[in-house]
Amino acid sequence: MEDIEPFCMSLINQAIGKQASDIHFLMNDSHCSIFYRSSGQLKKWRELPLRIGERLVSHLKYRSGMDIGEQRKPQSMAITHKRKYSTYSLRLSTLPNKQSEGLIIRILPHRMTHSIATLSLFPQASSQLHQLRTFQSGLCLFAGSTGSGKTTTLYAILEHIRHSGNKSIITIEDPIEIPLNDIVQVEVNEKAGLTFDSILRAALRHDPDVILVGEIRDEETAALAVRASLTGHLVLATVHANDVQTTFLRLLNLGVKSRDLIDCSKMVMVQQLVKLRCPLCCHEAEEDERCSCQRPLRKALVEVVVGEELKLLAKGQLTRRSSFKDQARKAWVLGYISEMEFRSFLT
Repeated sequence: MEDIEPFCMSLINQAIGKQASDIHFLMNDSHCSIFYRSSGQLKKWRELPLRIGERLVSHLKYRSGMDIGEQRKPQSMAITHKRKYSTYSLRLSTLPNKQSEGLIIRILPHRMTHSIATLSLFPQASSQLHQLRTFQSGLCLFAGSTGSGKTTTLYAILEHIRHSGNKSIITIEDPIEIPLNDIVQVEVNEKAGLTFDSILRAALRHDPDVILVGEIRDEETAALAVRASLTGHLVLATVHANDVQTTFLRLLNLGVKSRDLIDCSKMVMVQQLVKLRCPLCCHEAEEDERCSCQRPLRKALVEVVVGEELKLLAKGQLTRRSSFKDQARKAWVLGYISEMEFRSFLT
C-alpha cells in the first residue's frame, strides 16, 4: 500500500456511513484489529497486517499534530474532517500497550441534527423534557450507558432552551462535541488547569442562567453543581448510572448531602437506544445502521422522573422499577423493534 492517506480517509468515511461514534485501532502480535462502536455496541470491523495498522496510526498522529515518535505516553488531539456536505470533529486519543499503542477516534458531527421531539420513540418522554423550559433553577440529571445518546439529548435540550428565551448559557465539556451559537462553551484541559470544578467555579461569576456540566466526576464538582442549583441557576449534568435510584446514590457517594439533593433535584432522565425495524422494508439496523428507504433506525427509550415522585425517590421513601422493560415490550408489540431486541431488555 503506497499511499496511506486515501485508505485512511476511506476508513473514516465508511465509519461515518455506519453512524459510528468511535473507531478503535488495536495492535496485536501479527495484525491490527479495527472495531467501531455504534448504538453503544463495539463491533469488530476488519483486520489489517500489523505494519499497515502502525502506518495508519502514525499517519493519523501526524495529521493531528501529535508527536509521532512518542509511544510511551498517552496523547490526544483533534482534527476536522469533511465528508460530502458535512463537517466532523475527530478526537484522537492514543494509549500505550505492551505491543505498540492503541488509537481511538471519537467522531463528532459539527451540526445539531436532532430536536427533543425527534429523539424519543414515544412522545410522552418528549413532552416531559419540554418542562425544562419552565425551570428557573434546580438540578436536572441525565444518565445512561456509554453510547446511549444522552449527550445528543443534552444538546437538543440546550438548543430548545436557547430558542425559548433569552438565557445566558455556559457549558463545561470534555470535549466540546458540537459548536452551538450564542452559547459559551468551555473545554476541559487538565494540563492547563481547566478542570470541571475550576471552570464551574469561574462560570458562576459569569452571570449564567443555565450551566451544563458535561460530567460530575468528583466530590468538588458535585458540591459546586448542587450549590449552583440552590442559588438560582439551572444546572444540567450527566452522571454515570443506569437508573434513577443509582443516579441519586452516585451523588450521595460523592458527598452530596441528602437534604440538599432533595431540595435541588428537578428532573432525572435515563435513556437507552434501541434498533428499530423499518415499517416499509422490515429491515433492522445491522451492519450499516441504515435501511434502503433511509428512515431512522435508532430511537431512545427515555425514562423521565419529575415532581413529587422525584422527591420521594431522593428521600429514599420510594422504590422505582425501571420502565425500560415495559417500554421495550410495548415497542415490540407495536412492531417497532424485533423480538431479539426486546429480549435484550429481559437479561
